[in-house]
Order: sequence, then C-alpha cells, then structure tokens
Amino acid sequence: MFSVITGGEQPEDNEKEARGARFMLREGRGPMTIAIETEGLKKRFRGVNAVDGVDLSVPQGAIFGFLGPNGAGKTTTIRLLLGLLTPNRGRIALFGEDLRRNRIAALKSVGVAFETPAHYEHLTGRENLDITRRLLKLDKSEIDRVLATVELSHVADRHVRKYSLGMRHRLGLARALLGNPKLLIFDEPTNGLDPVGIREMRDFIKTLPDRTGATVFVSSHHLAEIEQMASHVAVIHLGKIVFQGAMDELRGLHAPRLEVGCSDEAQATALLGGGARKVESRNGRLIVELPTAEGAKARAASINRRLNDAGIDVHHLALAPWTLEELFLQLVGANPHLGQK
Repeated sequence: MFSVITGGEQPEDNEKEARGARFMLREGRGPMTIAIETEGLKKRFRGVNAVDGVDLSVPQGAIFGFLGPNGAGKTTTIRLLLGLLTPNRGRIALFGEDLRRNRIAALKSVGVAFETPAHYEHLTGRENLDITRRLLKLDKSEIDRVLATVELSHVADRHVRKYSLGMRHRLGLARALLGNPKLLIFDEPTNGLDPVGIREMRDFIKTLPDRTGATVFVSSHHLAEIEQMASHVAVIHLGKIVFQGAMDELRGLHAPRLEVGCSDEAQATALLGGGARKVESRNGRLIVELPTAEGAKARAASINRRLNDAGIDVHHLALAPWTLEELFLQLVGANPHLGQK
C-alpha cells in the first residue's frame, strides 16, 4: 500500500540496488542489532529539502537523542520513520524490516508519543487506553500493566479533563507502551511541563530500556534534558546530519577546559596564556583550554604547580567538559536558523 521510493524516482543503476541489499545485510552485523537504520533519506516540500540525505543508525537498547533547531527536519524525519510521510528517495528499516516492503511488520513493534498527546477528555484514563487496546487486540491486563508502569493506577478511573498536564503526558506514554513495543519514539516529551514534571519524565524515560527492553528515540530541543538521559545522539541541521554517535564521542570532539580559581587572575593569565593556549575569565574563574583530552589531569597538575611556584594561590581547580549546549552550537553555528528557508 505504501512505497518508500515514489514520485517516479527509482534507483538509477544496479549499484543503487546493490547498495540497498548491503543496507539490510552488512558484513559482520546481524539485522537485529540496529533498531532504526535509514540510508539517503530525502523529503522535499515545494522544492526545498526538509530532509536531505539522512543516514541514521540507532543501536538497539539505546536512548537516542535526536537534536536540531526548529525547522531542522526532526519532525519530518519522525513522520518518515512512522510511514506518515513518503520519502522522495531513500530507505528505512526498523529492526531489519524494510518499511517499504513490510510496512505492517516494521511498525507493529513501535510505540509513539507525540508532543501534545490527544485524549478523549470525557473518558477516563482507563477508557482512553481501552480504545487503543481494542484496536491492537490486546488482553485487558495490558491496561493495568501500563498504568502501573507510568504510575497512573490511582487516577485510572478519573476523567482525563481532570488530569494535570504531567498526567496527560504520562497517559500518552502509557498508550505508547501498550503491547510492549521494542521501539519507542517520543517527540518533545517534556514540552509544557514544569520543572518537577520535566524531572519526572526524564527519570522515567531513563529507566525504559532496563524496565522494558525497548530502544528509545527522543526528539527534543531541550538540550540539558537530552544530556542527562541519552546514550547516543544525532544532530540534524538544515535537513542534514552533522553529527551522530555516542555521547562520549560527541564530548570527545573537544578537549576539556580547566577551570582555575586563584588569587591573582591577571598574573595567572599572563603566566598561562603564552603560545596558542587560550585563557579567558568567566564568572570569577579562569577557563584554560587544553590541547587534547589525553593527559588532561597531568596538565592540570602542571598548571597548578606553575601557579604555586609563581606565588599565586589556587583555591579551585577542575576539568570542565563541554556541555551539550556548547557542542550543539559548535555544530550548527551561533545562529542555528541561518540559511533556513
């Protein structure tokens, strides 16, 4: 019924067909080790590439953060993964099932919670879940299981119109968990929540791989939240992936900085700022850039000795890794929306 390659665009030669076969069966990797894999995914709207050659590889069991500025292509990519949009070009596989060839098989193990969960306000939480349960032909016990998982059992028989926003979000997660899917896709799951609700949602998502065995794909622009929950990330900008990998790989793109608190910032800056080393003052402390991550602790100890030998008292010394926000801005530029149409 649905096709991944449409609009008259077909593989141009035998090499593209061969590449498609390699996409599904690459040497040394079983088909079930990757939860989501895309190759050359493209989607155009009115001549503009909203998604432009996206290659994703989401490891099974990961919490995978999908990051990007507004309009970067995050939501379009999710709709493509769910078969809600048809790509102009490219391939999608979910747990090794090609979405074009086996749409039902590919999507049957996927649960989704969108940014603004839609519920029937006049029904109870239990009744809302029962509608989806019937559609999926699941046992009634599933409702109690997912309500307990999201900690809504005590309000299961309350009308949804009386739910707080946080409860509504959790009810959306409960619906996504029906049937115990292997892949959970969450689009902006913390939007609109207060700080307590954000923390509860973050802590809940972090437990899902261990509690359910699911892979979690989270699209968000809340960088601090992704930093605290994700094992892997991809950054999309202007429809293209500009980074993809484990969080440690992303942090490894830049050596850590050294934070120094001392008695004489001016003298310390003059002492440490020679050569190519960059030293700047920030919030009452010096930030010293180190050339590489390797040997960072030894360099910190050496800097501490130099300052002490010069008669400068050091009261704070700590390695400061780059935050996800800083790394994100390095990848997409100071103005992440520049160049968008």
